[in-house]
Amino acid sequence: MKALFPLYLGVRNLFGRRGRLSPYLLGSVLGIALSLVPLIVVLEVADGMIAGITRRYLEVGTYHAQVSLPETTSAEELAAILESLRAQPAVRYAMVERQGLGLAAAAGGRSAVTIRAVAPEVYAEDEGFRRYFRLEAGSFDLQTPGSILLGRELGQRLGAGVGDRVRLLTLRGGARSVPLVTAFTVRGVFSTGYQELDKLWVYVPLVGAERLLGGSGASRFIGLKLDDPFTDLERKLARLALPGEAQVYSWYQLEKANYKSFQTTRALLLFIMALIVAVAAVNVSSSLVMVVLEKTPEIAMLKAMGAGPLDIGLAFTVTALATGLAGTALGLAGGAVLALNINALLAGLERAINAAGRAAFALLAPAVRLPRPPAIRLFNTEFYLESIPIDLRFRELAVIAAATLLLAVLAAWLPALRAGRVRPLDVLRRS
Repeated sequence: MKALFPLYLGVRNLFGRRGRLSPYLLGSVLGIALSLVPLIVVLEVADGMIAGITRRYLEVGTYHAQVSLPETTSAEELAAILESLRAQPAVRYAMVERQGLGLAAAAGGRSAVTIRAVAPEVYAEDEGFRRYFRLEAGSFDLQTPGSILLGRELGQRLGAGVGDRVRLLTLRGGARSVPLVTAFTVRGVFSTGYQELDKLWVYVPLVGAERLLGGSGASRFIGLKLDDPFTDLERKLARLALPGEAQVYSWYQLEKANYKSFQTTRALLLFIMALIVAVAAVNVSSSLVMVVLEKTPEIAMLKAMGAGPLDIGLAFTVTALATGLAGTALGLAGGAVLALNINALLAGLERAINAAGRAAFALLAPAVRLPRPPAIRLFNTEFYLESIPIDLRFRELAVIAAATLLLAVLAAWLPALRAGRVRPLDVLRRS
């Protein structure tokens, strides 16, 4: 029973005799909870954005790895290498791609593009590609020469849709490049869910791509899809049986700059949010100081009855732990709910703000000459994904909860030490 005395006293310090939460500690609970909510939301949104963009690059863009071969490699040798790679256990799918730059022009305008020449069966055979390559109009038809697929944003910029004609300007040759203009018919309009890619890419048939992209700026490679592109990637690539002149590059090598930029931005945001949580957790210390001052007569009485400094100190440590636990539970629950519904919340907030702006304009327009308010976008899809994929990582949430509780307990050290040093005789003299 004596061992449970600090636990009993700590809980009583938290709730008081009437079972109501101490007003001093209530502020600490709410402070921890409110500081954890933005931290959880920022963590999950940042992780979702990075994962969503990275997955699109891996499945539709750079592949999990690329095998680069000399231009002197013949078509027969290339086909043999491709079949050899597809037969290897670590490889889920392999395909040849030729890639280069060009200028696309249509009736509505022109734009610089990245031309990607691929085999027509890639959409049907590659599940990862199909998951992030959404056809908005038309079909994935690259069976016939002269077919082209446009990204949705690029199609809007060119003013071109399914059935329209698009011209591609490319350069052939090395030092003395010769411009080549080739006409194509739009067979489909696609979206990856990321406008940064949709406004750059066009797809053309691999057959005939050597004539279209024969310039020095073009490249030819074999794109590889592996079972797991995040685990032991370098080891898997090192085990591939490749000819001596081939060079293999992982997705991380190809997109290292972008990935590092995403991770740095995430780390900075989390650092700022973590500072807010740390301040809220340390605020438990000031709350406990007030509780100690309020409970000083009771502490003196308990010590006079035989309670030791260790018992009193442990009791206030239990109070701090319970305060941190309550705030952490509320904060994690609130942050998780907001994160899981962030797309709907942002869309609803956008509609509310724009509706308020239109209402204010309608009321003031008869009396005051005002410009019509522009539509406000809280989440600009030109720079981000169309929707944020959220996948709660419970291991990260557990680490955040443990760190918050540890800070709350450490913050209680000085007040607990002060409570343990209370002398009953000094209290009685001041009474």
